[in-house]
Amino acid sequence: MSLQSDLFMQNVNFFKKQEGRWFSQRTTHYLKAGNSKAGKSDLEVTYMDAGTDAVIQLCNEASCSATDAVGGLRIAQKSTVDGQTRTLVTLLAAIATDDDNGKLISKPEGKARSQVSQYRFENEVLTIVTAADGLRAEERWWFITDKLRMRTNVLSGDQGQTMASFCSEIRLGDIKP
Repeated sequence: MSLQSDLFMQNVNFFKKQEGRWFSQRTTHYLKAGNSKAGKSDLEVTYMDAGTDAVIQLCNEASCSATDAVGGLRIAQKSTVDGQTRTLVTLLAAIATDDDNGKLISKPEGKARSQVSQYRFENEVLTIVTAADGLRAEERWWFITDKLRMRTNVLSGDQGQTMASFCSEIRLGDIKP
């Protein structure tokens, strides 16, 4: 893999493009129960260069080589669903395995262990697949414009799909220094 290839740099730029303040509206459908929930979130996403201490630490914790790191994200999220508000900060590190594929290491602050997912880029869409505890989550991120991002998530288990969600996110601006 050439770490400076055009495709690799497009992937780096995709992660950098996530940075900013976002307003997110989410609808989640619980397919087996037949009900839905709507929620909203305020997100602050900060891009971290590949050589940042936090990215290197995540790579080390997941036994991945930090030399292949694309970069990382710090996502601070304040969400409200059904009148309940929750705040969560998650660190992500992206590790390239080739130009379009890699591993995404995520760790919510305060948790002891990180989780490793697989990602791939196809037609400017990031697809993240996470498998754990008999469940498989497939999440997709893409931009309609620089200020409008979409995300979908489908959670499947042994009995088929159990949950599907859709988020539309509007960029409110840059993170203030």
